Amino acid sequence: MRIGILGAGIDNIGYSTKRLLEEAKKEFKNAELIPCYEVKLFVGKELRARYGKRDLTDYDYVILRIDSKRAQTGYPVVRFMDDMNIKKQYPAETIIIAHNKFITLQELVKHNIPVPDTYLVGSRNTAMEMVDKLKFPLVMKLLSSFGGQGVMIIDSKEAAKSVIAAMKVLKQELLIEKFVRSEGEDIRGVVAGDEVIASFKRIAKPGELKSNIHAGGRGVVFKLTDEMEDICIRAAQAIKAKICAIDMLQGKDGIKVIEANINPGLQGIEKATGINVAKRIIEFVKSEVKA
Repeated sequence: MRIGILGAGIDNIGYSTKRLLEEAKKEFKNAELIPCYEVKLFVGKELRARYGKRDLTDYDYVILRIDSKRAQTGYPVVRFMDDMNIKKQYPAETIIIAHNKFITLQELVKHNIPVPDTYLVGSRNTAMEMVDKLKFPLVMKLLSSFGGQGVMIIDSKEAAKSVIAAMKVLKQELLIEKFVRSEGEDIRGVVAGDEVIASFKRIAKPGELKSNIHAGGRGVVFKLTDEMEDICIRAAQAIKAKICAIDMLQGKDGIKVIEANINPGLQGIEKATGINVAKRIIEFVKSEVKA
């Protein structure tokens, strides 16, 4: 069997892609990286997608690692793969959904998955109108934010004005989200198919409210409730991803899904839980190849 991992090149891969490649090489005869920018697409009498001398149809399965930096390059490649019926964990449509936080929430709501009340604004005037109507604190997110970056917890109108001014300079749309008080904690479940294969809780460092590991948070073991597991699986189905991470907050109004990540980091959750998450993902891929 031949497995490819489509994403960054060898010089730019991070911990998670390295772990997946390590485990794939243990399980499959052939496993290799496929850098997005080295795939050649051809349209003529037929469609062809090639990496080096190999056609992508030669791969039994391609694991997609399309982060926000590679979404523009990765989308047309994955779209070709859709048309060529190459096995992978999600279609090209999912790249558009998952890398736009508002569209993600829209899809979740359509599938009756609870999310925080959220507004999308694209102008300074509209943003200020919303700020005047809402209660503080609130959460502001740049539409393209990731890894906890571009996510701000705002506790006053003056602070909100500063963020809105920056939005105008950066020419970015802004999400304004109702603050869910969760004591600086969020919960992540990693989904593979119809199973949550690992979960943990992220806790913000003292004095902080953002719990993302990249923002200084720490991970601890946490077992999901049955309700949380159901929400994670249904959220993954809503965005059409067989492998992804679902992030949730537990507040006084119940569970709210705040994000779906199709390119989840594995370092924090493997360290916190002791679970070989990369191996479990590869085991799922093996089952998909045999299906």
